[in-house]
Order: sequence, then structure tokens, then C-alpha cells
Amino acid sequence: MRQTDRKIIKRKRDENGDPLSPDLSCRETDSFFFNGDCGEDKLIPNLNNYCDGFALEEDHLQNLILREIEFGYEKDEDLVIPIWVLNARLESITWALQRRRALGFHPRTAYLCMTYFDRFISLRQIPVNNKEAVVRLLSVACLSLAAKMEEQNIPSLSQYEVENPHLFEVKLIQRMELTVLGALEWKMNMITPFSFIDYFVSKLCQESLSDVKSKIAGLLLSIITEINSMHQRPSAVAAAATLMALDQKLTKEALELKINSVSELKFLETEAVIFCYNRMQEKELKSLKDRLIPVNVVDNSSVPAEKSVKTT
Repeated sequence: MRQTDRKIIKRKRDENGDPLSPDLSCRETDSFFFNGDCGEDKLIPNLNNYCDGFALEEDHLQNLILREIEFGYEKDEDLVIPIWVLNARLESITWALQRRRALGFHPRTAYLCMTYFDRFISLRQIPVNNKEAVVRLLSVACLSLAAKMEEQNIPSLSQYEVENPHLFEVKLIQRMELTVLGALEWKMNMITPFSFIDYFVSKLCQESLSDVKSKIAGLLLSIITEINSMHQRPSAVAAAATLMALDQKLTKEALELKINSVSELKFLETEAVIFCYNRMQEKELKSLKDRLIPVNVVDNSSVPAEKSVKTT
């Protein structure tokens, strides 16, 4: 944790006591998700912490920043995640996005699902035996937990997994939910970039753009395949997505100028914002190229590549 971050936390503690106010801290007990037992019909309605439709209050923003600092959000250089787990993560993202659309969930629910997933694989090893089924079960549990935090209408657990051969009994999904809850120490009220969207839109948009938020949401869901949600502060990812939604051709100097021109954005880690923006830019450029390349060119170019692999 940076020295400036420690000073911010200490100052806020001196002013307000614990920087994690009761309504923002993660003090959930089993009854938060389950009322008496693990039956689906006992689920308690979710709590929605985001302020859709208007800019975040400054005090709420400060609480979000402090929670970011407390959590850390930085890459653990000592953590080695197997390649097969990283590949399974990409499959989990694809599955979560598909089920989000099918179940009518908000984009932030899918992002929170992958935040749980990333946090879990950074804390626990996934057994190699029957790994595909285990990863899918973990994905189902993470999406179910995210929905309980974000959605007004929570589907039954049987609606999450509808594909063979990975059909899981409700009790098995519930056990995996409890495993995830235990690994994350019941700290499910995690910050995501969606927490900051309204604030950044209010500070960076000079005019009313009806579709800017949907563009930002799309960028956030797209970039999660490129970055681990535990490695970058949500505020940096959200700022990058907002800037990208407004202008896809900004240089490093232009990004720095835009951030520094708004005094309320001084808390941002500029280098982190630039890193995330560049990754979004690269992904958008690759997506554009893929759409422009004719199918027959792709097919023809793939033949020599296959032959060269066999002869080496």
C-alpha cells in the first residue's frame, strides 16, 4: 500500500472513525443470503449499492476510494496461476456473459461474478480431477451470488445451468456457494468499475449522451477478458472505459491532460488508467480488424500455418 494511501486512510479514520461505514463494510452473516437453511425459496432479497441515474455523492465517492485502498487491488507477483486455469477463466467469462443475457441480468452482475471468480482462484487451488465440471460449478456459484447482490428478480438455481453434461443439483450449487463465501470471508460487497460510472460521466461528459453508459458497460465486459479484476483498481478501469467511450483515439498525453484538467479526478492513478485504456484500445482495434478480414482470407492463411506446425 502506498504511503499516500495510508495517510488518506488515517485521516479519514481520525475524522469518521472506521473508514468502512456500516452500510458499506462487509459484515454479512449466513442469514444475509440464507434464511434458516439453504433452500432456494428462503433467499432474502438483494441489496443494491449502486446509485443509478445520478452522480455519486462526494462522501460516497470517498468511501469507495477508501475501500479500494483497503482492499489493495494490485498484482501479486508471487502468485502463479496455471495456464489451464487462465483458459478456464476465459470459458467462464463467455458462459457468464451468455447466461447474463439469457437471464436478463445487468452487465454489472456479470462483472461482479468474475470479480468473485478472480478473487477465488487467487486464494484457492482448483482440483485438477474433473476440472471442467469444477470450474463450471464455480462459475454458476459466482453468478448466483452476484445476482443475489445485484438483481431484483433472482432466478432459481436450476435456471443457471441448462447445458449438458454439466447439470448440477441445487444442493451441489449451494455447497459451492458456501465454499466461495468462506474463501472470500463473506466479503461479497466488492467494488466494481460500475460503482464509478455515474461519477465519471458527470465529470467527463460535456453534453448529455444517451448511449454513453451502455458503451461503457460494453467496454467493461469486454476488457475483463484482458485484465484480472484483482490487479487494477475499479476506479482506474471505470475512468479508462469512460474516456474510451467518449474518444477511442486518445494518446497518452491527451489522457493525462484530460485527467489533470478535472480537479475532482486527482485521486486516479493516471498510469493505471492509461494502461487500461490502451488495453481497451488494442482490443477494439483487434475486433475491428477481425470484422474486416474476409472469411476466405482467414481460411487460406490458416493452411500454411498448420503445415508449418507439423513440420517443425
